Amino acid sequence: MSIVEKVAFQNRTFWLLVSIGILFGVVFNFLPMTPLWLDEAQSASIAGENFSSLIDALRRDGHPPLYYILLGFWADLFGSSDTSLRAFSGMLSVGTIFLTWLVARIHLSNRDAFLAAALIASSPFSIRYATEVRMYSLLIFLLLLFYLNFYKVIQESNYKNRFFYSLSLACMLLTHYWSLFFVLTVFLYLLFDSRRVTGERRKQVHSLIVWTVGAIIPFLLWMPVFLEQLAHTGTPWAKAPRPTVVLALTLEAFGGGKGSEALLVAVAISLLVCLGIFTRVNTKTLGLEVGLSDLTWLRQVFILSVCTMVIGSSVSLLTDTAFQGRYGVFFFPVVIFASAVGLSRLPVKAGLLLLGIFLLLCSVSVARELSRDRTQIGEIAQVVIDNGQRGDTVVFCPDQLAPAGNRLLGDDYEIFAYPTLDNGKRIDWYDYKERNLDASPLFFADELLRLSSSQNNIWLIWIDGFETYGNQCGFFRSELNRRLGNGETLVNADGDDYYNPANLVRYKNYQ
Repeated sequence: MSIVEKVAFQNRTFWLLVSIGILFGVVFNFLPMTPLWLDEAQSASIAGENFSSLIDALRRDGHPPLYYILLGFWADLFGSSDTSLRAFSGMLSVGTIFLTWLVARIHLSNRDAFLAAALIASSPFSIRYATEVRMYSLLIFLLLLFYLNFYKVIQESNYKNRFFYSLSLACMLLTHYWSLFFVLTVFLYLLFDSRRVTGERRKQVHSLIVWTVGAIIPFLLWMPVFLEQLAHTGTPWAKAPRPTVVLALTLEAFGGGKGSEALLVAVAISLLVCLGIFTRVNTKTLGLEVGLSDLTWLRQVFILSVCTMVIGSSVSLLTDTAFQGRYGVFFFPVVIFASAVGLSRLPVKAGLLLLGIFLLLCSVSVARELSRDRTQIGEIAQVVIDNGQRGDTVVFCPDQLAPAGNRLLGDDYEIFAYPTLDNGKRIDWYDYKERNLDASPLFFADELLRLSSSQNNIWLIWIDGFETYGNQCGFFRSELNRRLGNGETLVNADGDDYYNPANLVRYKNYQ
Protein backbone atom coordinates (compact mmCIF):
# COMPACT_ATOMS: atom_id res chain seq x y z
CA MET A 1 0.00 0.00 0.00
CA SER A 2 1.44 3.37 -1.03
CA ILE A 3 1.73 6.28 1.43
CA VAL A 4 -1.16 8.07 -0.31
CA GLU A 5 -3.38 4.99 -0.06
CA LYS A 6 -2.38 4.49 3.56
CA VAL A 7 -3.28 8.07 4.46
CA ALA A 8 -6.58 7.78 2.60
CA PHE A 9 -7.41 4.55 4.44
CA GLN A 10 -6.60 6.17 7.78
CA ASN A 11 -8.81 9.16 6.93
CA ARG A 12 -11.70 6.90 5.96
CA THR A 13 -11.29 4.93 9.19
CA PHE A 14 -11.24 8.14 11.23
CA TRP A 15 -14.41 9.54 9.68
CA LEU A 16 -16.14 6.17 9.97
CA LEU A 17 -15.36 5.96 13.70
CA VAL A 18 -16.40 9.58 14.28
CA SER A 19 -19.65 9.06 12.37
CA ILE A 20 -20.40 5.91 14.37
CA GLY A 21 -19.73 7.78 17.63
CA ILE A 22 -22.05 10.66 16.73
CA LEU A 23 -24.78 8.40 15.36
CA PHE A 24 -24.51 6.16 18.39
CA GLY A 25 -25.08 9.11 20.70
CA VAL A 26 -28.00 10.53 18.74
CA VAL A 27 -29.81 7.18 18.69
CA PHE A 28 -29.15 6.21 22.30
CA ASN A 29 -30.31 9.62 23.54
CA PHE A 30 -33.88 8.49 22.90
CA LEU A 31 -33.77 4.78 23.70
CA PRO A 32 -34.62 4.01 27.36
CA MET A 33 -38.08 2.55 27.96
CA THR A 34 -37.84 1.96 31.73
CA PRO A 35 -40.23 3.71 34.13
CA LEU A 36 -39.30 7.09 35.62
CA TRP A 37 -37.46 6.73 38.91
CA LEU A 38 -37.69 8.99 41.97
CA ASP A 39 -35.94 12.16 40.75
CA GLU A 40 -37.50 11.92 37.29
CA ALA A 41 -41.01 11.42 38.67
CA GLN A 42 -40.40 14.36 41.00
CA SER A 43 -39.38 16.52 38.02
CA ALA A 44 -42.43 15.46 36.02
CA SER A 45 -44.74 16.28 38.92
CA ILE A 46 -43.25 19.74 39.53
CA ALA A 47 -43.21 20.64 35.82
CA GLY A 48 -46.93 19.85 35.68
CA GLU A 49 -47.74 22.75 38.04
CA ASN A 50 -48.78 26.21 36.90
CA PHE A 51 -46.30 29.03 37.52
CA SER A 52 -47.49 30.14 40.95
CA SER A 53 -47.82 26.62 42.37
CA LEU A 54 -44.53 25.63 40.72
CA ILE A 55 -42.70 28.20 42.85
CA ASP A 56 -44.28 26.78 46.00
CA ALA A 57 -43.43 23.22 44.87
CA LEU A 58 -39.79 24.19 44.33
CA ARG A 59 -39.69 25.94 47.69
CA ARG A 60 -40.26 22.50 49.18
CA ASP A 61 -38.00 20.69 46.71
CA GLY A 62 -34.66 22.52 46.68
CA HIS A 63 -33.97 23.42 43.05
CA PRO A 64 -34.05 26.61 40.94
CA PRO A 65 -36.91 27.02 38.42
CA LEU A 66 -35.61 27.27 34.84
CA TYR A 67 -35.49 23.58 33.93
CA TYR A 68 -38.99 22.95 35.29
CA ILE A 69 -40.44 25.94 33.44
CA LEU A 70 -38.91 24.76 30.16
CA LEU A 71 -40.01 21.17 30.80
CA GLY A 72 -43.55 22.41 31.49
CA PHE A 73 -43.63 24.22 28.14
CA TRP A 74 -42.29 21.09 26.44
CA ALA A 75 -44.99 18.95 28.09
CA ASP A 76 -47.68 21.39 26.93
CA LEU A 77 -46.46 20.95 23.36
CA PHE A 78 -45.61 17.24 23.25
CA GLY A 79 -47.40 15.62 26.18
CA SER A 80 -46.28 14.35 29.58
CA SER A 81 -45.62 10.67 28.84
CA ASP A 82 -42.31 9.21 30.03
CA THR A 83 -40.99 9.10 26.47
CA SER A 84 -42.00 12.67 25.71
CA LEU A 85 -40.52 14.12 28.89
CA ARG A 86 -37.24 12.29 28.40
CA ALA A 87 -37.11 13.47 24.80
CA PHE A 88 -36.60 17.02 26.10
CA SER A 89 -33.26 15.99 27.58
CA GLY A 90 -32.52 13.99 24.43
CA MET A 91 -33.03 17.01 22.20
CA LEU A 92 -30.82 19.15 24.44
CA SER A 93 -28.14 16.48 24.24
CA VAL A 94 -28.29 16.48 20.44
CA GLY A 95 -27.87 20.25 20.57
CA THR A 96 -24.89 19.71 22.87
CA ILE A 97 -23.16 17.60 20.20
CA PHE A 98 -23.44 20.50 17.76
CA LEU A 99 -22.31 23.05 20.36
CA THR A 100 -19.29 20.91 21.21
CA TRP A 101 -18.24 20.92 17.57
CA LEU A 102 -18.86 24.69 17.38
CA VAL A 103 -16.76 25.48 20.47
CA ALA A 104 -13.97 23.05 19.54
CA ARG A 105 -13.90 24.43 15.99
CA ILE A 106 -12.80 27.81 17.37
CA HIS A 107 -9.54 26.32 18.66
CA LEU A 108 -8.99 23.03 16.86
CA SER A 109 -9.00 21.76 13.30
CA ASN A 110 -12.29 20.69 11.75
CA ARG A 111 -11.17 17.07 12.11
CA ASP A 112 -10.45 17.41 15.83
CA ALA A 113 -13.69 19.35 16.38
CA PHE A 114 -15.64 16.43 14.96
CA LEU A 115 -13.60 14.13 17.19
CA ALA A 116 -14.74 16.13 20.24
CA ALA A 117 -18.34 15.93 19.00
CA ALA A 118 -18.05 12.14 18.68
CA LEU A 119 -16.61 11.86 22.20
CA ILE A 120 -19.43 13.80 23.83
CA ALA A 121 -22.05 12.04 21.71
CA SER A 122 -20.88 8.59 22.81
CA SER A 123 -20.09 9.55 26.40
CA PRO A 124 -21.96 7.37 28.93
CA PHE A 125 -22.30 10.44 31.18
CA SER A 126 -23.91 12.51 28.44
CA ILE A 127 -26.22 9.70 27.34
CA ARG A 128 -27.23 8.91 30.93
CA TYR A 129 -28.59 12.42 31.45
CA ALA A 130 -29.95 12.66 27.91
CA THR A 131 -32.27 9.83 28.96
CA GLU A 132 -33.42 11.27 32.28
CA VAL A 133 -36.07 13.85 33.17
CA ARG A 134 -33.57 16.04 34.98
CA MET A 135 -31.68 19.25 34.41
CA TYR A 136 -28.19 17.95 33.64
CA SER A 137 -28.45 17.87 29.84
CA LEU A 138 -29.64 21.48 30.00
CA LEU A 139 -26.69 22.33 32.22
CA ILE A 140 -24.15 20.78 29.81
CA PHE A 141 -25.81 22.73 27.00
CA LEU A 142 -25.59 26.00 28.96
CA LEU A 143 -21.96 25.40 29.94
CA LEU A 144 -20.98 24.99 26.30
CA LEU A 145 -23.08 28.02 25.39
CA PHE A 146 -21.19 30.01 28.01
CA TYR A 147 -17.80 28.92 26.60
CA LEU A 148 -18.95 29.85 23.11
CA ASN A 149 -20.18 33.28 24.20
CA PHE A 150 -17.09 33.89 26.33
CA TYR A 151 -14.78 33.47 23.36
CA LYS A 152 -17.07 35.52 21.14
CA VAL A 153 -16.80 38.39 23.63
CA ILE A 154 -13.01 38.05 23.69
CA GLN A 155 -12.92 38.25 19.90
CA GLU A 156 -15.47 41.04 19.54
CA SER A 157 -16.70 42.79 22.67
CA ASN A 158 -19.95 44.24 21.35
CA TYR A 159 -23.23 44.61 23.22
CA LYS A 160 -24.85 41.52 21.66
CA ASN A 161 -21.98 39.19 22.61
CA ARG A 162 -21.79 40.58 26.14
CA PHE A 163 -25.53 40.18 26.57
CA PHE A 164 -25.53 36.52 25.50
CA TYR A 165 -22.47 35.88 27.66
CA SER A 166 -24.35 37.24 30.68
CA LEU A 167 -27.58 35.48 29.71
CA SER A 168 -25.89 32.08 29.59
CA LEU A 169 -24.54 32.61 33.13
CA ALA A 170 -27.94 33.80 34.37
CA CYS A 171 -29.62 30.70 32.93
CA MET A 172 -27.05 28.45 34.61
CA LEU A 173 -27.72 30.08 37.97
CA LEU A 174 -31.44 29.40 37.53
CA THR A 175 -30.77 25.76 36.56
CA HIS A 176 -28.47 24.39 39.28
CA TYR A 177 -27.12 25.89 42.49
CA TRP A 178 -23.59 24.62 41.90
CA SER A 179 -23.53 27.27 39.16
CA LEU A 180 -22.91 29.75 41.99
CA PHE A 181 -19.46 28.21 42.38
CA PHE A 182 -18.87 28.37 38.64
CA VAL A 183 -19.88 32.05 38.42
CA LEU A 184 -17.70 32.85 41.44
CA THR A 185 -14.78 31.13 39.72
CA VAL A 186 -15.37 33.08 36.50
CA PHE A 187 -15.57 36.33 38.48
CA LEU A 188 -12.31 35.64 40.36
CA TYR A 189 -10.59 34.60 37.13
CA LEU A 190 -11.60 37.86 35.44
CA LEU A 191 -10.55 39.86 38.50
CA PHE A 192 -7.13 38.23 38.44
CA ASP A 193 -6.88 38.74 34.66
CA SER A 194 -7.69 42.46 35.00
CA ARG A 195 -4.58 42.93 37.16
CA ARG A 196 -2.17 41.50 34.62
CA VAL A 197 -3.42 43.13 31.41
CA THR A 198 -3.36 46.73 30.27
CA GLY A 199 -4.96 49.10 27.80
CA GLU A 200 -7.94 48.03 25.73
CA ARG A 201 -7.70 44.48 27.01
CA ARG A 202 -8.17 45.70 30.62
CA LYS A 203 -11.26 47.69 29.62
CA GLN A 204 -12.63 44.58 27.96
CA VAL A 205 -12.06 42.47 31.09
CA HIS A 206 -13.63 45.16 33.31
CA SER A 207 -16.67 45.14 31.06
CA LEU A 208 -16.90 41.35 31.39
CA ILE A 209 -16.72 41.66 35.19
CA VAL A 210 -19.68 44.04 35.13
CA TRP A 211 -21.68 41.71 32.88
CA THR A 212 -20.78 38.77 35.11
CA VAL A 213 -22.18 40.61 38.11
CA GLY A 214 -25.21 41.54 35.99
CA ALA A 215 -25.88 37.84 35.39
CA ILE A 216 -26.69 37.52 39.08
CA ILE A 217 -29.63 39.98 38.90
CA PRO A 218 -32.26 37.41 37.76
CA PHE A 219 -31.06 35.09 40.52
CA LEU A 220 -31.57 37.86 43.09
CA LEU A 221 -35.29 37.74 42.28
CA TRP A 222 -35.20 34.05 43.21
CA MET A 223 -33.08 34.69 46.31
CA PRO A 224 -35.93 34.61 48.89
CA VAL A 225 -36.90 31.11 47.74
CA PHE A 226 -33.25 30.03 47.67
CA LEU A 227 -32.67 31.22 51.24
CA GLU A 228 -35.76 29.37 52.42
CA GLN A 229 -34.58 26.22 50.65
CA LEU A 230 -31.15 26.67 52.21
CA ALA A 231 -32.69 26.78 55.67
CA HIS A 232 -35.26 23.99 55.27
CA THR A 233 -34.46 21.55 52.44
CA GLY A 234 -30.72 20.91 52.05
CA THR A 235 -29.64 17.38 51.12
CA PRO A 236 -31.07 15.05 53.76
CA TRP A 237 -30.77 12.06 51.42
CA ALA A 238 -26.97 11.71 51.77
CA LYS A 239 -23.98 12.77 53.86
CA ALA A 240 -21.14 15.17 53.03
CA PRO A 241 -18.26 13.64 51.02
CA ARG A 242 -14.54 13.42 51.59
CA PRO A 243 -12.37 14.85 48.75
CA THR A 244 -11.39 11.34 47.61
CA VAL A 245 -15.07 10.39 47.45
CA VAL A 246 -15.76 13.45 45.27
CA LEU A 247 -13.12 12.31 42.78
CA ALA A 248 -14.28 8.68 42.84
CA LEU A 249 -17.95 9.56 42.36
CA THR A 250 -17.14 11.94 39.51
CA LEU A 251 -15.05 9.35 37.67
CA GLU A 252 -17.74 6.74 38.25
CA ALA A 253 -20.35 9.07 36.76
CA PHE A 254 -18.18 9.86 33.73
CA GLY A 255 -17.70 6.13 33.16
CA GLY A 256 -21.45 5.54 33.15
CA GLY A 257 -22.09 4.16 36.65
CA LYS A 258 -20.99 1.03 38.44
CA GLY A 259 -19.49 -2.08 36.84
CA SER A 260 -16.27 -3.12 35.14
CA GLU A 261 -17.17 -1.53 31.79
CA ALA A 262 -17.81 1.83 33.42
CA LEU A 263 -14.54 1.54 35.34
CA LEU A 264 -12.61 0.93 32.12
CA VAL A 265 -14.27 3.95 30.49
CA ALA A 266 -13.33 6.08 33.51
CA VAL A 267 -9.72 4.89 33.32
CA ALA A 268 -9.54 5.59 29.57
CA ILE A 269 -11.02 9.06 30.05
CA SER A 270 -8.52 9.82 32.83
CA LEU A 271 -5.59 8.82 30.61
CA LEU A 272 -6.85 10.87 27.67
CA VAL A 273 -7.45 13.94 29.85
CA CYS A 274 -3.94 13.67 31.30
CA LEU A 275 -2.55 13.34 27.78
CA GLY A 276 -4.43 16.45 26.66
CA ILE A 277 -3.74 18.63 29.72
CA PHE A 278 -0.24 17.59 30.76
CA THR A 279 1.60 17.31 27.43
CA ARG A 280 2.84 20.07 25.20
CA VAL A 281 4.47 20.29 21.78
CA ASN A 282 8.21 21.02 21.85
CA THR A 283 8.65 23.92 19.43
CA LYS A 284 12.13 22.74 18.41
CA THR A 285 11.63 19.01 17.93
CA LEU A 286 7.84 19.17 17.33
CA GLY A 287 7.59 16.16 19.63
CA LEU A 288 5.57 15.86 22.82
CA GLU A 289 6.97 16.63 26.25
CA VAL A 290 5.51 16.51 29.74
CA GLY A 291 4.17 19.83 30.99
CA LEU A 292 1.01 21.89 31.25
CA SER A 293 -0.66 22.20 27.86
CA ASP A 294 0.62 24.84 25.49
CA LEU A 295 -3.00 25.52 24.44
CA THR A 296 -4.01 28.67 26.35
CA TRP A 297 -7.76 28.14 25.90
CA LEU A 298 -7.54 24.58 27.24
CA ARG A 299 -5.61 25.75 30.29
CA GLN A 300 -8.25 28.40 30.95
CA VAL A 301 -11.14 25.96 30.73
CA PHE A 302 -9.24 23.46 32.88
CA ILE A 303 -8.54 26.04 35.61
CA LEU A 304 -12.17 27.23 35.63
CA SER A 305 -13.42 23.65 35.89
CA VAL A 306 -11.00 22.51 38.59
CA CYS A 307 -11.60 25.61 40.73
CA THR A 308 -15.36 25.18 40.44
CA MET A 309 -15.12 21.58 41.64
CA VAL A 310 -12.71 22.44 44.47
CA ILE A 311 -14.84 25.33 45.73
CA GLY A 312 -18.07 23.36 45.41
CA SER A 313 -16.81 20.21 47.11
CA SER A 314 -15.17 22.27 49.88
CA VAL A 315 -18.44 24.08 50.57
CA SER A 316 -20.25 20.71 50.59
CA LEU A 317 -17.80 19.37 53.15
CA LEU A 318 -17.91 22.47 55.36
CA THR A 319 -21.70 22.73 55.30
CA ASP A 320 -22.32 18.98 55.55
CA THR A 321 -24.28 18.82 52.29
CA ALA A 322 -24.24 15.94 49.85
CA PHE A 323 -22.21 15.50 46.69
CA GLN A 324 -23.26 13.33 43.77
CA GLY A 325 -21.13 12.30 40.79
CA ARG A 326 -23.49 14.17 38.46
CA TYR A 327 -22.25 17.47 39.96
CA GLY A 328 -19.08 16.73 38.02
CA VAL A 329 -21.01 18.14 35.06
CA PHE A 330 -19.03 21.37 35.64
CA PHE A 331 -15.85 19.47 34.83
CA PHE A 332 -17.36 17.53 31.95
CA PRO A 333 -16.73 19.91 29.00
CA VAL A 334 -13.01 20.11 29.72
CA VAL A 335 -12.91 16.30 29.90
CA ILE A 336 -14.26 16.15 26.35
CA PHE A 337 -11.97 18.87 24.96
CA ALA A 338 -8.86 17.50 26.69
CA SER A 339 -9.67 13.96 25.52
CA ALA A 340 -9.98 15.17 21.93
CA VAL A 341 -6.65 17.00 22.19
CA GLY A 342 -5.04 13.94 23.79
CA LEU A 343 -6.22 11.62 21.03
CA SER A 344 -5.13 14.05 18.32
CA ARG A 345 -1.59 14.09 19.71
CA LEU A 346 -1.10 10.36 19.43
CA PRO A 347 0.41 8.77 16.31
CA VAL A 348 -2.34 8.21 13.76
CA LYS A 349 -2.48 4.43 14.10
CA ALA A 350 -2.42 4.51 17.90
CA GLY A 351 -5.03 7.27 17.95
CA LEU A 352 -7.41 5.35 15.68
CA LEU A 353 -6.94 2.14 17.67
CA LEU A 354 -7.56 3.90 20.98
CA LEU A 355 -10.59 5.76 19.59
CA GLY A 356 -12.09 2.49 18.38
CA ILE A 357 -11.49 0.77 21.73
CA PHE A 358 -12.87 3.77 23.61
CA LEU A 359 -16.06 3.88 21.54
CA LEU A 360 -16.51 0.15 22.05
CA LEU A 361 -16.12 0.49 25.83
CA CYS A 362 -18.57 3.40 25.86
CA SER A 363 -21.14 1.44 23.87
CA VAL A 364 -20.92 -1.54 26.24
CA SER A 365 -21.18 0.69 29.31
CA VAL A 366 -24.16 2.59 27.86
CA ALA A 367 -25.94 -0.59 26.75
CA ARG A 368 -25.46 -2.13 30.18
CA GLU A 369 -26.80 0.91 32.03
CA LEU A 370 -29.75 1.59 29.73
CA SER A 371 -30.84 -2.05 29.90
CA ARG A 372 -30.93 -1.84 33.67
CA ASP A 373 -34.11 -0.43 35.25
CA ARG A 374 -33.35 2.47 37.53
CA THR A 375 -36.18 1.51 39.85
CA GLN A 376 -37.86 -1.78 40.81
CA ILE A 377 -41.16 0.06 41.15
CA GLY A 378 -42.04 -0.77 37.54
CA GLU A 379 -41.86 -4.52 38.24
CA ILE A 380 -43.75 -4.07 41.51
CA ALA A 381 -46.49 -1.94 39.98
CA GLN A 382 -47.11 -4.59 37.34
CA VAL A 383 -47.53 -7.25 40.04
CA VAL A 384 -50.03 -5.02 41.86
CA ILE A 385 -51.97 -4.42 38.62
CA ASP A 386 -51.98 -8.12 37.70
CA ASN A 387 -52.94 -9.44 41.15
CA GLY A 388 -54.85 -6.61 42.78
CA GLN A 389 -58.10 -4.77 42.25
CA ARG A 390 -58.97 -1.17 41.61
CA GLY A 391 -59.45 0.62 44.90
CA ASP A 392 -56.82 -1.41 46.73
CA THR A 393 -54.69 0.48 49.25
CA VAL A 394 -51.04 0.85 48.34
CA VAL A 395 -48.61 2.20 50.94
CA PHE A 396 -45.02 3.22 50.24
CA CYS A 397 -42.36 3.21 52.94
CA PRO A 398 -40.39 5.37 52.75
CA ASP A 399 -42.00 8.14 50.73
CA GLN A 400 -39.02 8.23 48.33
CA LEU A 401 -40.46 5.12 46.65
CA ALA A 402 -43.82 6.80 46.11
CA PRO A 403 -43.40 9.31 43.22
CA ALA A 404 -42.45 6.61 40.71
CA GLY A 405 -45.22 4.32 42.01
CA ASN A 406 -47.84 7.04 42.03
CA ARG A 407 -47.07 7.83 38.41
CA LEU A 408 -47.53 4.17 37.40
CA LEU A 409 -50.55 3.30 39.54
CA GLY A 410 -52.33 6.64 39.36
CA ASP A 411 -55.94 7.14 40.42
CA ASP A 412 -56.93 3.47 40.30
CA TYR A 413 -55.53 2.85 43.78
CA GLU A 414 -55.68 4.49 47.18
CA ILE A 415 -52.09 5.54 47.78
CA PHE A 416 -50.38 6.54 51.04
CA ALA A 417 -46.75 7.44 51.72
CA TYR A 418 -44.82 7.06 54.98
CA PRO A 419 -44.66 9.14 57.15
CA THR A 420 -46.90 11.96 55.84
CA LEU A 421 -49.96 9.88 54.83
CA ASP A 422 -50.22 11.91 51.60
CA ASN A 423 -50.48 10.29 48.15
CA GLY A 424 -46.73 10.44 47.49
CA LYS A 425 -47.03 12.26 44.20
CA ARG A 426 -43.79 13.99 45.09
CA ILE A 427 -41.43 14.32 48.03
CA ASP A 428 -41.76 17.25 50.38
CA TRP A 429 -38.12 17.90 51.35
CA TYR A 430 -39.05 20.75 53.69
CA ASP A 431 -37.58 19.95 57.15
CA TYR A 432 -37.39 16.38 55.86
CA LYS A 433 -34.84 15.02 58.32
CA GLU A 434 -36.64 16.40 61.38
CA ARG A 435 -40.01 15.06 60.21
CA ASN A 436 -38.63 11.58 59.61
CA LEU A 437 -36.82 11.39 62.93
CA ASP A 438 -40.07 12.25 64.69
CA ALA A 439 -42.12 9.67 62.73
CA SER A 440 -43.74 6.74 64.50
CA PRO A 441 -44.33 3.42 62.67
CA LEU A 442 -46.91 2.50 65.31
CA PHE A 443 -48.90 5.72 64.83
CA PHE A 444 -48.67 5.47 61.05
CA ALA A 445 -49.98 1.88 61.09
CA ASP A 446 -52.99 2.93 63.18
CA GLU A 447 -53.74 5.93 60.97
CA LEU A 448 -53.30 3.93 57.75
CA LEU A 449 -55.85 1.33 58.84
CA ARG A 450 -58.23 4.05 59.97
CA LEU A 451 -58.04 5.89 56.64
CA SER A 452 -57.90 2.87 54.30
CA SER A 453 -61.15 2.17 52.47
CA SER A 454 -59.92 -0.97 50.68
CA GLN A 455 -62.22 -4.01 50.90
CA ASN A 456 -59.66 -6.40 49.43
CA ASN A 457 -55.91 -5.84 49.65
CA ILE A 458 -53.38 -3.63 51.33
CA TRP A 459 -50.10 -3.56 49.39
CA LEU A 460 -46.92 -2.56 51.20
CA ILE A 461 -43.97 -1.41 49.08
CA TRP A 462 -41.02 -0.95 51.40
CA ILE A 463 -37.30 -1.08 52.03
CA ASP A 464 -34.96 0.03 54.82
CA GLY A 465 -31.69 1.88 54.45
CA PHE A 466 -32.73 5.35 53.26
CA GLU A 467 -30.93 8.20 55.01
CA THR A 468 -32.85 9.64 58.03
CA TYR A 469 -35.17 6.60 58.23
CA GLY A 470 -33.02 3.90 59.78
CA ASN A 471 -35.16 0.76 60.18
CA GLN A 472 -38.51 2.52 60.46
CA CYS A 473 -40.02 0.78 57.45
CA GLY A 474 -39.09 -2.65 58.79
CA PHE A 475 -40.73 -1.70 62.09
CA PHE A 476 -43.78 -0.44 60.19
CA ARG A 477 -44.06 -3.78 58.40
CA SER A 478 -43.91 -5.54 61.79
CA GLU A 479 -46.74 -3.31 63.01
CA LEU A 480 -48.88 -4.27 60.02
CA ASN A 481 -48.05 -7.95 60.57
CA ARG A 482 -49.16 -7.63 64.18
CA ARG A 483 -52.49 -6.10 63.14
CA LEU A 484 -53.21 -7.96 59.89
CA GLY A 485 -51.27 -11.19 60.14
CA ASN A 486 -48.13 -12.01 58.19
CA GLY A 487 -48.38 -10.66 54.68
CA GLU A 488 -47.35 -12.49 51.53
CA THR A 489 -44.08 -11.25 50.00
CA LEU A 490 -44.55 -11.24 46.20
CA VAL A 491 -41.40 -9.31 45.23
CA ASN A 492 -38.05 -9.23 47.01
CA ALA A 493 -35.74 -6.23 46.77
CA ASP A 494 -33.07 -6.74 44.11
CA GLY A 495 -30.21 -4.32 44.63
CA ASP A 496 -28.07 -5.98 41.96
CA ASP A 497 -30.39 -5.20 39.06
CA TYR A 498 -32.01 -1.96 40.27
CA TYR A 499 -30.70 1.36 41.55
CA ASN A 500 -33.84 1.76 43.66
CA PRO A 501 -34.92 -1.73 44.85
CA ALA A 502 -37.97 -2.46 47.00
CA ASN A 503 -40.04 -5.29 48.50
CA LEU A 504 -43.71 -5.92 47.84
CA VAL A 505 -45.97 -7.46 50.52
CA ARG A 506 -49.70 -8.17 50.15
CA TYR A 507 -52.17 -8.31 53.02
CA LYS A 508 -55.10 -10.07 51.37
CA ASN A 509 -58.73 -9.90 52.51
CA TYR A 510 -57.45 -8.50 55.78
CA GLN A 511 -60.90 -7.45 57.00
